[in-house]
Amino acid sequence: MNNRFKGILLDIDNTVYDYNKTHSLAKDSLVNFCLKEFKITSEDVNFAYNKARNLVHIELSETAASHNRLLYIQKMLEILNINPTIYGLDIYNAYWDCFLKSLKPFKGVEILLNKYKHSICLVTDLTAHIQYRKIKKLGLDNFCDKLVTSEEAGREKPHPYMFMLALKKLGLRVNDVCMIGDNFKKDIFGATSLGIESIWFNHEDKHQNYNDKLITEVNNFNKILELL
Repeated sequence: MNNRFKGILLDIDNTVYDYNKTHSLAKDSLVNFCLKEFKITSEDVNFAYNKARNLVHIELSETAASHNRLLYIQKMLEILNINPTIYGLDIYNAYWDCFLKSLKPFKGVEILLNKYKHSICLVTDLTAHIQYRKIKKLGLDNFCDKLVTSEEAGREKPHPYMFMLALKKLGLRVNDVCMIGDNFKKDIFGATSLGIESIWFNHEDKHQNYNDKLITEVNNFNKILELL
C-alpha cells in the first residue's frame, strides 16, 4: 500500500516514548544521588531542583539551553550552597544514565518508522547532544537521517522556522508532509499555522478546544498508522 504522505515530521519527547515516566525514574536517580552525598532531605532536593528549573526557564526562555539539565543542576546546587564544580557533572550523569537506560519506544513506533523509512525529519526542542543520544538508544537512527533541533534552529517550536527547516531538509512542500506530536501548542499549532496537516498524539487525554480540519486527534499509535 502506498504511503499517504511523502514525508513525516516527527516530535521525539513524549511522542516516540513516554517522557514523563522516563523523567520520573531519572529524577529519582538524581535525588537518590544527592541523598547519599549530602545531609539533606528529598524535599530539599526537589524544592531546589524545581526552583532552579523555573529560573532557567525564565532566564533562557524560548531557547534550547532552557532545557539543559546541567544548568538546572548547577543552579540547584547553588541554591543548596553546594559546590557545582565538584558534583554537578556526576549528578547530571546520574540523571541521564538512568534516563537513557529506561528509554523505550511506544508500541507501534517501529512500524511507523519502517513505513516512512528515510522520509522522516525529527523536529525537537532541546540541545543536539542529548537528542542524538536518545535517537541512538531508541534506534531512530536506523530510520531517520534528518533532524532539526531548537539548538540548531536558534528558535523553538511553534516558531515556523523549525518546520520550514525540516521541509527544506526533506526537500518537500507543506502539502507533502504530516506532523506528528504530543504537544498541541508546540507541535500541532506550530505545524498547522503553516498549513501542514497534523496528527495530535493525545495519549495523555488532554483537553484542547480547536476547529481545524488539518488536525486529527488520536490516543495510540495504531490509529496513527491507520491515518498514514
